[in-house]
Amino acid sequence: MVNDYLSRQTKEWGLNILNGVHNHGMEPALEGYILVGRLKEDDKKIVRDLTKSKMFSRNILINLKNKRSHCMTNIKQVYNERQQIWKANRGDKTSLQYLISKLEEHNYTYFSRTQSESTAIEDIF
Repeated sequence: MVNDYLSRQTKEWGLNILNGVHNHGMEPALEGYILVGRLKEDDKKIVRDLTKSKMFSRNILINLKNKRSHCMTNIKQVYNERQQIWKANRGDKTSLQYLISKLEEHNYTYFSRTQSESTAIEDIF
């Protein structure tokens, strides 16, 4: 156990080690620890490819666990990786700006109408 203190005379911080022994044993299974569940680069590539194929997150996780029996990744890491993929695809645009750019790219019809000089409303058909 470590105890910190502030010296009144010198106004400096110090540390006291009260007990140099670790206070619990090692866990037999490391499931749930962030570092163990982190996605490796080849796992990220799998998530990227399956996300492009429109696969659900839970199915991506099942696929990862089937490929590696020792995989400790959980659904949160898959969600986070998918969010980073979508954010990278979107760039600096907001979700709505990205949607409108995709509508324009695929020739969907929409038009803008103005209520005043500062406000524009867009209708999507």
